[in-house]
Amino acid sequence: MSRIPINDQETNDGAAPAPEKAKSPAPGAEADVAALRKERDELFDRLARVTADFQNSRRRLEADAEQRLQYANSALIKALIPVMDNLDRALAVDPAKTDAGSILKGLQVVYQQWMAVLAREHVETIAPEPGTPFDPTLHEALIHQPSDKYMEPTVTQLLAKGYALHGRTLRPASVAVSP
Repeated sequence: MSRIPINDQETNDGAAPAPEKAKSPAPGAEADVAALRKERDELFDRLARVTADFQNSRRRLEADAEQRLQYANSALIKALIPVMDNLDRALAVDPAKTDAGSILKGLQVVYQQWMAVLAREHVETIAPEPGTPFDPTLHEALIHQPSDKYMEPTVTQLLAKGYALHGRTLRPASVAVSP
């Protein structure tokens, strides 16, 4: 913040003050004026320093927030690395030397590990059973299936699971709905 020069001899309209006629300053008035000017200058300098400190703090906080956002998913990624390692191992198996049942069992273990990581990260699965009332905040109707069994819009078939994070829907479940 640059210092604004102040000419204490000017009046508000910019004209020089009229010379005083035979009026002598009160004793100590010069010292009071000098003290007030010194106090004003000190306060201005203090204001300039506080303003600079505030701007530096704001920049530092913005940089910290940007860095937190950039690395926000690092805990999730670290938790998924062992799952990816196991998936790599499962994909590296030679199908000619292993039966399909063993490969499927290994993939089921990897899937369960994956779902456990998501559960620890507060990801919930949205998988409505047939007969569940249709909820547009949790379900996306892709197909309308006529049904005499249900009068209200009701899920008749799950097409794809949905997911929520801390109760907020990330992806709604894809469902077939009775009209």
